[in-house]
Amino acid sequence: MSLNCSKALRSAVVIGLVAAMLPTLAYAQDAAPIQGALDWLVSLLQGAIARSVAIIAVCFLGFLAMTGRLVWGLAGSIIIGIALVFGATTLVDSLRYAVR
Repeated sequence: MSLNCSKALRSAVVIGLVAAMLPTLAYAQDAAPIQGALDWLVSLLQGAIARSVAIIAVCFLGFLAMTGRLVWGLAGSIIIGIALVFGATTLVDSLRYAVR
């Protein structure tokens, strides 16, 4: 009895592995749903919300400068942060093509 069960289990495992390796049997898809979600996240992080946050940060720096309490290290880090957020796409594309 256990010998037949063992053969049946092995057969089922082999059939399952073969089915998983064949894309048509496994109903394999491309990465379009994941890519769409990540593109949405990038557009959210670089879109109108990020622009509004950057404007508020620059206004904050302006108010600090008007009151004479501007620390240049803080101003530099905010400006570099804004440049990195909005220039991320260009920076990554440049690095990607430079490596090829």
